Amino acid sequence: MNKPSTILTLCLLILILASCKKERMLPDNIIDQPLAITILHSNSSEQTKAIDTYLNNGADEGLTIDKKTRVEENGDVSYTYTLHALKAQNIRLHKVWSINSSFEKAQFLLPGFWYKRNLRSPENAPSFKTADLWSFREDRMSFPIAVLFDEDSKNWVRLARADSLLFDETPDSISGNLTIKTQIGSLGIGKWEADKVQLNAGFPFEEIPKSYQSKLKLNPPSKAFYPMEKGETIQLIWKISYGTANDFTTVVAKSWQDAFDSYDPAPVANKKQDVEIKEILSNYFYESYAETKNLKGFSGLWFNTKTCETTGVLSVGFCGQLLANTYNLLEYGHDLQDHDHIALARKVQGSYYQNGFTETGLIRELIYGDNAEDVYTLRKQSEGIKNLLLLLDFDKRQKKSSPEIEKKVFSLLHKIAEMQHEDGSIPRKFDIDYEIVDSSKGSTQSIITPMIMASYYFDEPQFLQVAIKAGEYAEKNIIDKADYFSSTLDSDCEDKEAAAIASISFSHLAQATDGAQREKYLSLAKKAAYFGLSWYYLYDVPFKSNSLLAQNDFKTRGWGNVSTENNHIDVWAFDFPHVLQWLGKETGEERFIKMSEVIISSIKDQMLPYEGHMVGVGKEGYMPEIVQHTTWDYGANGKGYLNSHMSVGWTIASVWETLTPGRFETFIEGYTE
Repeated sequence: MNKPSTILTLCLLILILASCKKERMLPDNIIDQPLAITILHSNSSEQTKAIDTYLNNGADEGLTIDKKTRVEENGDVSYTYTLHALKAQNIRLHKVWSINSSFEKAQFLLPGFWYKRNLRSPENAPSFKTADLWSFREDRMSFPIAVLFDEDSKNWVRLARADSLLFDETPDSISGNLTIKTQIGSLGIGKWEADKVQLNAGFPFEEIPKSYQSKLKLNPPSKAFYPMEKGETIQLIWKISYGTANDFTTVVAKSWQDAFDSYDPAPVANKKQDVEIKEILSNYFYESYAETKNLKGFSGLWFNTKTCETTGVLSVGFCGQLLANTYNLLEYGHDLQDHDHIALARKVQGSYYQNGFTETGLIRELIYGDNAEDVYTLRKQSEGIKNLLLLLDFDKRQKKSSPEIEKKVFSLLHKIAEMQHEDGSIPRKFDIDYEIVDSSKGSTQSIITPMIMASYYFDEPQFLQVAIKAGEYAEKNIIDKADYFSSTLDSDCEDKEAAAIASISFSHLAQATDGAQREKYLSLAKKAAYFGLSWYYLYDVPFKSNSLLAQNDFKTRGWGNVSTENNHIDVWAFDFPHVLQWLGKETGEERFIKMSEVIISSIKDQMLPYEGHMVGVGKEGYMPEIVQHTTWDYGANGKGYLNSHMSVGWTIASVWETLTPGRFETFIEGYTE
């Protein structure tokens, strides 16, 4: 063989070897496991095979599959599977990506449902206390992704469902094998082999090792099969992304940014103008009016959804927001020069000014029947103080004064300040004598805004110092640790309100300070905002066509999940959208501004009951509380419906405040001009 031919042969050999070598699309620590396909036969038996069987023998198996794997410009790897049925059969797919990270140290994100390891949740809610491998329906998540973060290596891996979720049927059961036409799949997290981790995807959905039916109720596992008809074609797309991050907070922020850019949610078209919405909501003030135990107010809790008959339960803070609604009605009445509105608001205001405090100076929180009124909460006291300050400030601008109430509020603020621990925290619940009932510290940030407001109203620098000290606790123990918990009063777990209230509080601290301190608070508010936003839906969950929500063409984008224990969506927003707008302008994060518009547009009138649009609610203006968007219920009805009971005082107050921007800024400007 001469030299040129030898060289040519070697070159050809190299090219052949190179072409035979499979190019690795993912880093070495991420292993792409084979896709598994399970067929459910008519005799209920199951048969599972790997994808290679169908790629090679599709005609024999009655199902052909085309697989395309592509590396995108940003480095993400997408997996597209196209299935074509040569005969009718019930199928399900399961795909795993195993990752060389330690399970014991791994942190996970399923937005709006699972944060880190969900260890604040009890054993009868999903967490790693119960099992080390979980899979959930995608519509439980505010956007369908599952993320691993390895705190040691700083590597993160994200699995996303990348095609559209456009239809779903309500299953006959929420456990066992199900046959159902749906585009809802599942995403899973947990252990792989000895001490590695996995992210997994399924289609249709599966929920293992338990399905989550209602609050703190785990059911047996469920596994859905898709009934493919002969000649039918379906396509599924999953995407793997990966990178490095300094901490879990950065992972949450990037995950939300990427998802927002991908979904690009648009504001929901509204049928009513803001002025019309307030007019409809104002019906609640008259229909709910109640008098009990020498107090007058708006009954806010425990309504029958279909009748909305007044229960007579008065609640100052969450969930009734009685004083917030008193201020709403008073301000609204003055804006319209409506003497009936003003008179009703004054009647409630006067009642609480006269009889709304305990002999030890606490605001009476929950009033009904033979209720003992023996437990008080930092969050409700904080909300009550904030709205009393708004009422006092409103009257001051009207040249009215209430010195006795000013003294009571001033005294209560000092008593709460005395409860503050050295680390800046304040207990979550206490009795009438300020003795601790619940030592949890996760509600500490709820006192920050009213303390800032009080520092201006009373010209009392100590109150600002209490707020700053509470901020120091929240910075070190809530934000720095990415541990947002126990602001939802009926649970101790990870929740939306803890993050949103933290963002609101630090935004207000930033507006009350300057220089380096202001910049620090601005940064903390932004970090907390990403966590708050991770609970809000970026896409529209599909519903069965004859369900209540589908019949009302309900869009879930802009609505937020509640907590890891309470897997339903609601209209909790209050001042958060306006804070997002302010933060967006201050930090250049335009997504905040856009998302605030989505939230406001989506929650304000989609489920607002009015003539010709009662959405399953018994009275006009009674904005429903529990909107059941996934196969979870609060005790009745399930996906696509409202719960049979609801508390609505807070829902009215939340929507009202989203329609009334600038309250905090207007308040403090009156004392800084």
